[in-house]
Amino acid sequence: MAQEGTGARLAVDRAADGVFLGWCSLTEWNPDHRSASLGYCFDDAAWGHGYATEAARAVLRWAFDTLDLNRVQAETDTRNLASARVLEKLGFVREGTLREDCVVHGEVSDSWVYGLIRREWQPSSEPVPAG
Repeated sequence: MAQEGTGARLAVDRAADGVFLGWCSLTEWNPDHRSASLGYCFDDAAWGHGYATEAARAVLRWAFDTLDLNRVQAETDTRNLASARVLEKLGFVREGTLREDCVVHGEVSDSWVYGLIRREWQPSSEPVPAG
């Protein structure tokens, strides 16, 4: 993705011991529209520890500060309330529902579409965890 200029997927490792936890990505970069899509996927054992929020916050800071994006979009399965909470903690606004847009474990499912606009982005003042 990075070589093609369409996005980047970054590995997320736990700082304390280097264990791989998952990934966070920006895809569908559109420099003309200054937009991209955010995605993340974490190992079940990493859920509920704030790793997705921390990683996505870092990627968003890069997206808005370095890449000068105006909009970042994300989608989540309507049944994945934890993922929806991650997006909402980061300031994303739910903008709509894509009906039956994917199949998860053999079940047809809806997705929520979220958007975050540069002028609404509030980078956290929380310190970056040490090591």
